[in-house]
Amino acid sequence: MQLIYPKAPANGAQVLRPALQAALQSKGFGVNRQFAQATAAKVSLSEPYRGYSLSLDDLAQGKGLKQATLGDWHYLVFSDGVSIADAQLAQVGGQVEFASLNHGALAAATVNALNLAENTPHLQGRTYELRLLFVSALHVAAIWLHASDEDVLIPIEPTPKHLASTKLYSEAALLALLAPAAQRVKTTFDADTTGQLGG
Repeated sequence: MQLIYPKAPANGAQVLRPALQAALQSKGFGVNRQFAQATAAKVSLSEPYRGYSLSLDDLAQGKGLKQATLGDWHYLVFSDGVSIADAQLAQVGGQVEFASLNHGALAAATVNALNLAENTPHLQGRTYELRLLFVSALHVAAIWLHASDEDVLIPIEPTPKHLASTKLYSEAALLALLAPAAQRVKTTFDADTTGQLGG
């Protein structure tokens, strides 16, 4: 399996490095052990790939990946070959700026999902664009392998286990699992008159 990447902003890594260096020096709250032990000299970045979001309304209405909206650029941060964080850049008015650094399970889960895909026989010899899909209202994240004739989705943490396990799904199979949950959450939101549940 070969991964391809969208054309990224030329200065993405330059924008990211100062934020990474500051984070490595502060070693603040919530930093995982590998990140806390990393040094700037040993840190490397993956190729950047895009995040996408699918809204609760679209999912509840049975709409698919074509409705997903473009989000941030994501970079996996490695130290000594181990994934230690997911770094995000936002594109604002043609410029990129540092958005966030996720020290949680997202980076390791992404690598594990890609290893799973790499070892799946029917994906061998295929080329996919690497994407990351979020359905925020359901706390769902998934690796999205996109080709012109096929979309393969692998749910990763923090996706709740009762919604989907970490394995390969077609677009139709994963959305069929998520749509009923989306309809239930949307019904709850729509019934809320306090305005405290969001939209």
